[in-house]
Amino acid sequence: MDKITDRYFVLLQKDDGSAPLRLPLTNKRFMYRTFITYLMGDFSSIQIFKEEYMDKKVFKKERKNGVLVRGNGVSMREKVVGMDCYDKLATQFREGIYDPIENGKYQAEGQCCSYFTDEQFENTIELLTLIHEGEY
Repeated sequence: MDKITDRYFVLLQKDDGSAPLRLPLTNKRFMYRTFITYLMGDFSSIQIFKEEYMDKKVFKKERKNGVLVRGNGVSMREKVVGMDCYDKLATQFREGIYDPIENGKYQAEGQCCSYFTDEQFENTIELLTLIHEGEY
């Protein structure tokens, strides 16, 4: 079983103002796949975070009796994404209850990513060739 240190949190955003596509707990294969999808022009921005980094606590400073002290902490996931449901998914992943990747497919939040089709694979190879030749 994979560890949380081997997983990534991916946020993909389109220009049309719709809600971003969130892919928590992806492995390297799906992270690379989303990056190639971003390079193809399907999305306008991408953010990739290590899940291990998203576990860190961020503390807000509060003033008590005129003294600035460390207040309540939230995880980096909650600060970046704005929801605490992803903290619960990460906890379930650590306990072995939840894994969005099964049989080579990523399924979470109604999102489903699978292997590239033949046409997508050919487009990817062409794109990587253009990048390697310096024409992209």
